[in-house]
Amino acid sequence: MPIIVWILLLQINTVHFSNAQKFRMDYMWAHSYKTFYRLHDLATNWQQARQMCESEGTTLLIPDTLDEVENLKLLMSNMKAHYTAIFVGIHDSFAVGNFVTVRGEPIAGTTLELLWAEGRPDNLNGSEHCVVMTREGLFDDRPCSNIYPFVCKILGNDTKYNDDCDNFDSDYARHQAISGKCYKFHSEPLSWHDAYLACKLEEGRLAIINSAKEASIVVGFLGDNLNSNTPDPNILYLGFSDLMFPYQYRTIDGQTLDEAGYASWTPMQENLKHKKLKRCGAISRTGFLLITFCDRPAMFLCERILNTNLTSNTE
Repeated sequence: MPIIVWILLLQINTVHFSNAQKFRMDYMWAHSYKTFYRLHDLATNWQQARQMCESEGTTLLIPDTLDEVENLKLLMSNMKAHYTAIFVGIHDSFAVGNFVTVRGEPIAGTTLELLWAEGRPDNLNGSEHCVVMTREGLFDDRPCSNIYPFVCKILGNDTKYNDDCDNFDSDYARHQAISGKCYKFHSEPLSWHDAYLACKLEEGRLAIINSAKEASIVVGFLGDNLNSNTPDPNILYLGFSDLMFPYQYRTIDGQTLDEAGYASWTPMQENLKHKKLKRCGAISRTGFLLITFCDRPAMFLCERILNTNLTSNTE
């Protein structure tokens, strides 16, 4: 986040950052609202914004009070000039005109309903089902496919520190047979690219297998999800591909698979035409590595590498 944003926020009389509670370093603590915020200045569509906030363990912004909106306007004032608004966690995707938050709460009859700009919502061309907040602090309905910056938010009381994995995501857990790592299994399928981003936003990475022993553990995650309704329930995305150089399979850290410690490939021969289209790495239920279509949604595994001192102190 640009330094000027922090300077401006520190000048807000109603928001103090002293005595801040502990959360991710890329979030800032607003003491007056007992809330953490993060401005994502890299614009994206509404669905991606919602997903990115969830990956960080937070929620796409839903203002709680009119006073909070006033302070958010100051945060927005430092956005790039061509951005006129930010996405907020409100939509009417389920029923046209029935706006609800990402938590499923209706905004009708609440303070939020007072924030609509004049003449809004108007569902122009029948395509405006997501909500933005303008620099003036007013709501407007816009197409969900539009591109805007966004703010993620979490109340201080909702943060929970995971001592075992040194983060704020309680879904990460150690496996007793592998030291120095925590894992988080994602049964909700994403493309390889989105899976890579989701792990990164969680302050982890798309998992890299370092031994045959670890491969059997990773396959176990698939075994626990035999009835998955994903397009291909028999694979799990991992952190390797040939996206940098065709047919040179490397981990997302740049190692060859042999250097990483596990390079056991499926013995099945690929059709050359398909092989050229398949670029992203996965593991099958049999424990063999394979390459698949990057845009095909699949389950995936994130891992978090633990600090050596933390591992030695707690094992």
